[in-house]
Amino acid sequence: MISVKTYHIRGKFKKRKRTIPFGKYVRAVSKEDALDQIYSVIGSQHKVKRNVIFIDKKDIKEITDPEEIKDSVIKSFASEDGLQIPKRK
Repeated sequence: MISVKTYHIRGKFKKRKRTIPFGKYVRAVSKEDALDQIYSVIGSQHKVKRNVIFIDKKDIKEITDPEEIKDSVIKSFASEDGLQIPKRK
């Protein structure tokens, strides 16, 4: 059985001569899948291409304790007991 893990990925991207930092929580099977998901999400939300998104390998952290997760929706999926998805603010 494949287990889905939670990752916290930090990085930055360039847009209009500015460097914008970001940090996102994602649920994925592997680090490569998590990176692909981040490139997809940041690219679609901010209309930037993958070649202007910079992520260092040391900024990819696997989260084992669900209490460390700050995103309420990802936290509810990570805990999996009494799954109730809260509304985002």
